[in-house]
Amino acid sequence: MRILLFIPFFLLILSANAQNRDKIVDVGPEYKALFNEFDDCLERQEQNCIEIINRIIEKGKQETVPFLDYLYGRKAFYFWNRQELDSTMVYSQLSIQNLNPDKKQRRDVDSYNLLANCYYFKGDLNTALKYYLKIAAILEDGGNPLNLGYLYINIGTLLGETGNDDKQIEYLLKSYKLLEENNDERFIATTSSNLALGYYHKKDTINAKKWSEKSLELSELSNDLVAKTLSYVTLSLIEKGLNKSLLYAEQSVKYADELGDRIHMASAYYRYAAALDKLGKSKEALSYAEQAVNFAKEVGDNVTLTKASYTAATIYFNLGMKEKSADFYRTYSIFKDSISSAENAKEINEIQTKYQTEKKEKKITEQELKIQKQRSNLLYALLGSALLVSVLGGIFIYNRKAQKLKLKQLQQEKENAILNSFILGEERERKRISQDLHDGVAAMIGAAKMSLESIPYLSKEKQMEQFSKVKQILENTHADVRHIAHNLLPTVLEKEGLIKATSHFISEINETKLVKISITDKSSKAEELSPKLQLMLFRVIQELVNNIIKHSQAQNAEIAFSNSPNGLQIEISDDGIGYEDTNDTGHQGLYSITKRLKSIGGNFKIIKGKSGGTQANVVVVV
Repeated sequence: MRILLFIPFFLLILSANAQNRDKIVDVGPEYKALFNEFDDCLERQEQNCIEIINRIIEKGKQETVPFLDYLYGRKAFYFWNRQELDSTMVYSQLSIQNLNPDKKQRRDVDSYNLLANCYYFKGDLNTALKYYLKIAAILEDGGNPLNLGYLYINIGTLLGETGNDDKQIEYLLKSYKLLEENNDERFIATTSSNLALGYYHKKDTINAKKWSEKSLELSELSNDLVAKTLSYVTLSLIEKGLNKSLLYAEQSVKYADELGDRIHMASAYYRYAAALDKLGKSKEALSYAEQAVNFAKEVGDNVTLTKASYTAATIYFNLGMKEKSADFYRTYSIFKDSISSAENAKEINEIQTKYQTEKKEKKITEQELKIQKQRSNLLYALLGSALLVSVLGGIFIYNRKAQKLKLKQLQQEKENAILNSFILGEERERKRISQDLHDGVAAMIGAAKMSLESIPYLSKEKQMEQFSKVKQILENTHADVRHIAHNLLPTVLEKEGLIKATSHFISEINETKLVKISITDKSSKAEELSPKLQLMLFRVIQELVNNIIKHSQAQNAEIAFSNSPNGLQIEISDDGIGYEDTNDTGHQGLYSITKRLKSIGGNFKIIKGKSGGTQANVVVVV
């Protein structure tokens, strides 16, 4: 499976001295002295540095200085360096909410970049890409070319995470060119190592090796430990010889330890564990796999946590320690559903389609404004003379037809772009099902076949043991097939209807103990709806529950089915941090729910509760 091999790319941080705008914020001599004190404290690695920056921020708030964004940004960067992602996000948001009135002095690029990186390591790739695109809009408008080169690395990273390898390579090559043209020595080695990983996922081992070696050559000039770590990981992945592959993985661990960054230590450790396991050194591999899981949990890197948990589960399973294997596989399953599901990957890939659609909508609006302007001009001209009216009337009719034709063409292009995104989504889903059948069901059936063929050559005692193994393999295969079928069309939904299917889905969620959800049915008669409508509503409920788990930080939630004057009503509420505005197209899942319900005459609204939490209302006319 690809998830066993994928290594997350290094996401670059734009430092406080590398802005697209003026390099130095004019804070005045008094604040400059305070920041010198703060920087000296950090250099001495003292414990009270946070008190200094808090004092600086409080002073700035009292004096209502215009550079509050810079003050909050410095505190956000303080937490980022300590890998405290939640605190980093809080102060980055405060920085954006208090931007400097002078655009040249603003620190929005830093704050957007920190937010994007935090969301990436938390596994929310959709939101991370949204913030990177905000930075792109700033930098492409005459920004610093080096920063633009760094940004292209991040965008390429997310495209690679969702399987769009060609676009990933395109952005990384553009990044490498910008860094080379501007004599960058800081991150060009890391860019090369990212290209190596990108080519590896395209199965282009020649270019993967070429860029790995290029990265190692450049990293010697800059002592880029990140580039060394990633390059040796790539060489370990493409090396067919198990012993040599292990040596490369060992080198990646060496440089990750020297780097001291637990995000990269988690990636290097779990790759080293996989290499050890292939050579039969399972007990030694376990230590590194478990450390990788702990590092990923500590820094909130859900992407690596998912992969490391799968590696640990596999090793424990091969050692016959089924209970321990199940524990790690449970962690893998939870985070896989929230990070790597086909629906999330579809949402991220469709952001590019959405971006193109929005451009066409803008053109349509411009054309409509142009038509209105022409009508106004024509009205004034008609007041001139009868002859002028006839001449301009002819021009108006001609232009109107031309503009309407253009408007129709643009509308058709927009519809085609949306249709293409659905077709691509279908193809990705088919590919996922095919891969699940090939990697899981087919492999286990093959294993059962080989085990059965070996039975005639075994002693009676061994034959019974072999029969037991075949039975276990077939039971696992049966469970996998049922899981695949359940994902396509839940059996409970088909046989017992929407209420029972929702109850079954909620019971599975409650078993994870991520959130406690209750369900009530107030004589809604939802089971009388058509099967297609029940399936669509079930998918809507799944999407909203997944949003509660990923974003709300809620402890409790409730799903209530009832009848309203307008038809069937489904109310989903939680006690989390709250969210509203279903028209925000940046949240692709909520935007998709709104459009699907409108297409059948339904309605969807989500509001933030007065005492906290979120309440989502779905109404369907029956």
